[in-house]
Amino acid sequence: MAADVALALGFCRMRLICLLNQCQHFPGFVYQKARLCPDSLSIEIDVRPRRGSKPVCSGCHQRGTAYDLLNLRRFEFIPIWGFAVLLLYHMRRIDCRTCGVRVEELPRAITAWPSRWV
Repeated sequence: MAADVALALGFCRMRLICLLNQCQHFPGFVYQKARLCPDSLSIEIDVRPRRGSKPVCSGCHQRGTAYDLLNLRRFEFIPIWGFAVLLLYHMRRIDCRTCGVRVEELPRAITAWPSRWV
């Protein structure tokens, strides 16, 4: 019985990630895990950079090399079925040739929703 529930939960998570990839795909980023938080009635989705993708400088918009990772940030995203959706991401610092060390630029769709971090 417990194995059936675990299998069903894994299947639902995979479906949610497939749905997000179909309707809102971010080049250079991958949806990794999705989980339902029943206390806050929210869905948390871990996002990571795609392997081999270089971050984009927030100053000059050129690609550079990743320097290190910053603390985990939570970005509000489009609500799904009445649940708040939070994207969890460790932003990278970039060592830019022209601007020096800066935080990477994220796709506009992530930062366009209410500009408050949770």
